Amino acid sequence: MRAISTVVDTTLFLLLLGGAVGTLVAGTGGLDAPPSGDDHADETATSLATTTVGVDYALTPRNNHSDGVSYGHSADFDRTAHGTVAGLLAAATRTAATLDGERIAPAGGGFERAVRNETRAAVHRRATAVGVTAVWEPYDGAPLGGRIHAGPTPPARADVRAARLTVDSGIEPANERAREAARTDGTDGVARVVAAAVVEGFFSPAESRVALRGDAPADTLAAHRYRRVARLTDAPALDLENGSVEATNARLTAALADRFAADMRDRFETPAATARAVSTGEVRIVVRTWSP
Repeated sequence: MRAISTVVDTTLFLLLLGGAVGTLVAGTGGLDAPPSGDDHADETATSLATTTVGVDYALTPRNNHSDGVSYGHSADFDRTAHGTVAGLLAAATRTAATLDGERIAPAGGGFERAVRNETRAAVHRRATAVGVTAVWEPYDGAPLGGRIHAGPTPPARADVRAARLTVDSGIEPANERAREAARTDGTDGVARVVAAAVVEGFFSPAESRVALRGDAPADTLAAHRYRRVARLTDAPALDLENGSVEATNARLTAALADRFAADMRDRFETPAATARAVSTGEVRIVVRTWSP
């Protein structure tokens, strides 16, 4: 496997998610095989991992009565992000993440569109069609996850070449802890480990604390994300004005762990198999090329 550095300096990424101003770092990734001279899929994957770009986008917060959130305005907020194309794709899988089909981040559509457009421009080739798909899931088939696709989809009978690249997701890898939890606490233990990693990744206490006490739209975006996940997981009522971030995250973690545990029991035969499917720390990017 050929290791490739994919460091992302995504300014204001956490603000896009609803947290404070911050930087997401996506670390080492790898291709399944080194590129050959005539394999456009491998060449393109290498380019995604090494080409640095900037994207302009807009936050688009909107009022949402089902979550009990009002922004008091409908303005867009212009932002810029920088990073490798692969790293920006990884960031976009998080802003596009859904739980049971409903978005977690309420204002990320502009960032995702900008990343798709930049990806299409970066992989454009004459006489070769290119499709790129990036997927993040905390475990295989989880009800929570994000997916971004840029470019066309190959026809059923096309002769397709494919290359795969992994990129840090920005969420703590939980594989080892999941395996230990499977041995000591079964599926419930694995679910708690995965839920804790996900909540920590989306609601980092330091950034969330600053965001909830910050200026608009960061404060409302952070509250919106919290209330949406609480609603989708049937978590207890959250006191975002007076309660601590740690207590709020603990409630979300417990509720999300219950949701994951029920799904894991339906999906996997044993706790050990469940733990092997955990992939919180990586985004999988697949590049497909074919003759149009």
